[in-house]
Amino acid sequence: MKWTQLIQKKVKLKFIVGLLLMVSVFSISNYLTISGKSDPVLLDEPLAVEHEQRQELEENENQSIVSEPEDKPGFYENVVTVANGDATLVLVNKNYALDPSYEPSDLVLPNVLTVGGNRNQTVYLREEAAFYLEQLFMAAHEEAGLEFLARSGYRSYDTQVALYQRYVSENGQEAADRFSARAGHSEHQTGLAIDVTADSVGGDLSILFGETPEGIWLKENAHRFGYIIRYLEGRESETGYQYEPWHIRYVGIEAATEIYENGWILEQYLEGQ
Repeated sequence: MKWTQLIQKKVKLKFIVGLLLMVSVFSISNYLTISGKSDPVLLDEPLAVEHEQRQELEENENQSIVSEPEDKPGFYENVVTVANGDATLVLVNKNYALDPSYEPSDLVLPNVLTVGGNRNQTVYLREEAAFYLEQLFMAAHEEAGLEFLARSGYRSYDTQVALYQRYVSENGQEAADRFSARAGHSEHQTGLAIDVTADSVGGDLSILFGETPEGIWLKENAHRFGYIIRYLEGRESETGYQYEPWHIRYVGIEAATEIYENGWILEQYLEGQ
């Protein structure tokens, strides 16, 4: 009888101890949950780390896609011969070229002064561009007392061949390509571009022209007469040419105004058309 009672007491004791352990575990778990100390990341750490790594990878991939520059052909690669040479907004640059035989049919001599103060006898432009150049020169004189001088307008394909080859022989091709167009790629062949200067820089085509009263006025007012500064400062990598404050291109008043107000180059304007 005593042996049986002893076994029963041990069974009861194990039962009580087990019950107390269950109550303790439940109480601790409940306390952690209520007190906010439960850490769900620790409960499933491998999945949480995998999710975090995947999210970081996706963010890096998205960042790469956004920051990666758009592929563009290099200068003088994949050259396209333009079919609209007579268009006011024709694009001629290092990737778009005029046919060697192209020559505008409406070239005229604008009534303006040239280098040396002589009345123009050599600088040709297309008729509409010539008219607005006259208005530009006149406004500069009347509004600000400034005198512009025309230096170089229309150039034939053959003239550009000779000019470019001379620059290459004197400066090397790499240097020449920064300030002179290869034949067919010159805006001067369109009859819509002209180089202007002033006595303040000795009639030269100098970057210093951009700092003169004439250069500043031209930059701020050329759009009123349909012209833009074609090769802006700081845009060399896009235009392919060094800053030329003297080189203006006729594109029409509406286009010139929009380009000027947005600080665009011609390529940017045409991309949106």
